Amino acid sequence: MDEFVRLAFFAEVGKAITSATTLNETLRVVMEQIGNIFAPLNWSVLLRNPKTGELTFKLVIGSGVASLQGTTIAKGRGIAGWVAESGQAIIIKDVANDPRFDPTMDEKLGFKTESIIGVPLKTKERVFGVIELVNKLNGGVFTPVELKILTAIADFTAIAIEKAYYFQALRRIALIDSLTGVNNRRNMIRQLQREIDRSNRLGTTISVLMVDIDKFKEINDSFGHVAGDNVLRHVAQLLVSQLRKVDVVCRYGGDEFVVLMPDTGREQAEAARDRILRSPADAAEKPQVAYTLSVGVYSGRPTDIQEIFKSADVDLYRDKNAKVESEIENLPTNLRDFLDDEQDGD
Repeated sequence: MDEFVRLAFFAEVGKAITSATTLNETLRVVMEQIGNIFAPLNWSVLLRNPKTGELTFKLVIGSGVASLQGTTIAKGRGIAGWVAESGQAIIIKDVANDPRFDPTMDEKLGFKTESIIGVPLKTKERVFGVIELVNKLNGGVFTPVELKILTAIADFTAIAIEKAYYFQALRRIALIDSLTGVNNRRNMIRQLQREIDRSNRLGTTISVLMVDIDKFKEINDSFGHVAGDNVLRHVAQLLVSQLRKVDVVCRYGGDEFVVLMPDTGREQAEAARDRILRSPADAAEKPQVAYTLSVGVYSGRPTDIQEIFKSADVDLYRDKNAKVESEIENLPTNLRDFLDDEQDGD
């Protein structure tokens, strides 16, 4: 490899590391440069699942291999699996003579793999995946010098992947409620404002549900905060399960959740409220502590966020008051009369 070309490549990879904030952007730059320098017939990046050890083809380039994108390889299977598990780079000049080679992909694609060069994407802490090059365009074999260069490239790429993962983690911390796993208040306000702007621009209707856990303080006081946290997580899961994928579930704070329902009218929102109110009793997996919910509904074309919350809040407390009145109606007559006398006395 020409020294100037080599320096140009590493400068490009270094630029990707410092400027890219997403994994796809990083891999695209790296793979483009690999194709220019090594001239393989096919080349790919496989990322490793840290829990299962499986490898997934994240980015695949070459003739007739597009169908491999997203395909998963079992832990330790094939050359790529061996590289990921051992953390070692390897050149195989003739795969027919190597027992680690798995012909499954060749049979699936009608392809013939002859030689492979594979290197792990690893830092000191973990193996993120594998870069794999298959067959050279000129029919030759990969060389030890190319292995050394590709290993250095993989080291750069692993740093870039680790950086991208850190960005993802930071983004998640900024946008997701750590206890329940749904969107946090900050993220909800941002998405709600976006939908308000869209509603004003296109004339569409949005609905918002305000969900409150009844007597949540009593749950914490009687059963402890661990039980209260379990109830909060359970409510978040129920909301997600009872709503559409386009609906945005957020923990607004404390024991309140907000659901944003884009392009949704009052009738659909009321139907969603009914499902949510039934869901704690219908749930197959119940928390240790029983609970009930109250739900307020806003539906319309709002001008600002305050309008939404004011209307939904009024509807929410209307729902709560209806529950209280129902509880009073179900009391024994003497207790109900006593409460009425107390209210009259006030």
